[in-house]
Amino acid sequence: MGDTYFDDEQEIGPQGLALLRNVLSELLRDPSGASNADEQLGLAKELVALFKSGFRSEEELKAMARSCRFLNDPNA
Repeated sequence: MGDTYFDDEQEIGPQGLALLRNVLSELLRDPSGASNADEQLGLAKELVALFKSGFRSEEELKAMARSCRFLNDPNA
């Protein structure tokens, strides 16, 4: 179980980065997605945190990121 989670000092490999890039691109194409650079950066940071917490599939990352944005968006 110790290999499941990353610490903040451990690198994310090329496959993980590709996954995160794909998820971020798809979420930013979503009409309800982030609209400015600060929100986009926040979304990217959230995805990395989720990945480091153990969420490894594209579907999990999208669902978690969308639910986090919904909970943090006062206009939702």
